[in-house]
Amino acid sequence: MKTSRRKLLGGLAVLGSTGALGLAGLVPFARPVGAQGRASGPIVLELFTSQGCSSCPPADRLLGELAKEPDVLALAYHVDYWNYIGWEDPFSSKEMSDRQRRYGHAMRLSSIYTPQLVIDGEIDVVGSRRSRVLDAIEERRNARPGPGVTVGLERNGADFTLTLAPVGEGDMSGAQLLLVGSDTRHVTEVPRGENRGRTLEDFAVVRFYTALGTWDGKAVQYRVPASAVAVESDRLAVLVQAKGHGRIFGAGVLELKSV
Repeated sequence: MKTSRRKLLGGLAVLGSTGALGLAGLVPFARPVGAQGRASGPIVLELFTSQGCSSCPPADRLLGELAKEPDVLALAYHVDYWNYIGWEDPFSSKEMSDRQRRYGHAMRLSSIYTPQLVIDGEIDVVGSRRSRVLDAIEERRNARPGPGVTVGLERNGADFTLTLAPVGEGDMSGAQLLLVGSDTRHVTEVPRGENRGRTLEDFAVVRFYTALGTWDGKAVQYRVPASAVAVESDRLAVLVQAKGHGRIFGAGVLELKSV
């Protein structure tokens, strides 16, 4: 009996290596959106914010500006630990707060805070400090390339095809594959809490994120089932992150809605 090459890995179906991209049923290698600056894709900016935090709106606006940069992937995670002070952020969840806490542990921070910006999984910056944020991004643009991965994400019928191709030297085995859905912009009138009476604009709002499984560091294609998309959103991104909330080796984006 011939053994099938399809198997499950953390909810993903392995379709084959990049050496077999010409096989029927597989989509061609996908070029990541906004990856002009690096072979491993865009610089990943993860802002931890809250509508209940009076210090956050400047950071939210800055993230909105940066989201327009072609070599940036902006993501705003709305945490839930400020909900007790009078306003429950409609985009917040415990899962977003837990991701921030894991970063705090990985970076050995004494505490977590808002607005916190994490760049490429490695750099911790106050998200409202424009000059420091811009300097940190420029540092990433000029940094010497390390091991990375080119990430392609394409529709394939009702499902999606994820293509991973390592670039550079280095061991990336065991990296986590994260699927993130986000919206371009939301406007909210806030009647209570620290931002009461204000109309807030939030950008790159994360609606869900989920772990797809781990990667062995080799070129491969996966089928991502439509059921992995927990909430309808404007775009999907896949982050390839070192285990333990470490460095982000690469990212790819698929726009689902026109802006």
